Amino acid sequence: MRQEKRKELTREKILEAAKAVFAQKGYAGTSIADVVKKSKLARGTFYLHFQSVEQVLNALLQEIFIDIQRYLTDLQVEALDHKNFKRALSDLAKSLLSVFQNHRETVILLLTTMNSEPKIRAQTVWFQELLQATIRVMLDRGITSGRLKKHDSELMSFLVSGGLREVLSQWLLFGRYNRDIESKVDEMISIYMNGVELEEK
Repeated sequence: MRQEKRKELTREKILEAAKAVFAQKGYAGTSIADVVKKSKLARGTFYLHFQSVEQVLNALLQEIFIDIQRYLTDLQVEALDHKNFKRALSDLAKSLLSVFQNHRETVILLLTTMNSEPKIRAQTVWFQELLQATIRVMLDRGITSGRLKKHDSELMSFLVSGGLREVLSQWLLFGRYNRDIESKVDEMISIYMNGVELEEK
């Protein structure tokens, strides 16, 4: 048990070192030697856990994806009451906010390099598709129940997910809304809801 704990701590040390180097040099500019130097571990120790910088990146991304999957599962989209659509959308947005905050360095790496690094871009496709699919299910339930106006739910899911990503990107990359990011997310959702929500009769 003690040995397993030591291995886990060593692996985390490598991942933390990699995040720091990625932030400084970017994914393409990072080598195994850079990560080893930053972690202050032996090169052989690195290879006990990872065989390449790409494997390190994949491990960091996997941590994010596991958290996102857990939040979406907890949200229980299929069981949502259509009358709570706005609150559910707000909960979804704030769950993403929490994940991005917990993995800030890795998310910034994704945002700044996914257009220039095909390997990173490929890793983000899963997240984008999952987010859009989740929002689309929520929208379909709202439309079917008569709570929301009848629009193309796929198109609407692109608009909502794209808006969320942009607001969160502005926050992480440029420091906008640092003091009130949650209220800005709620404001964005309110603006959106004004366009799609039907008035109660």
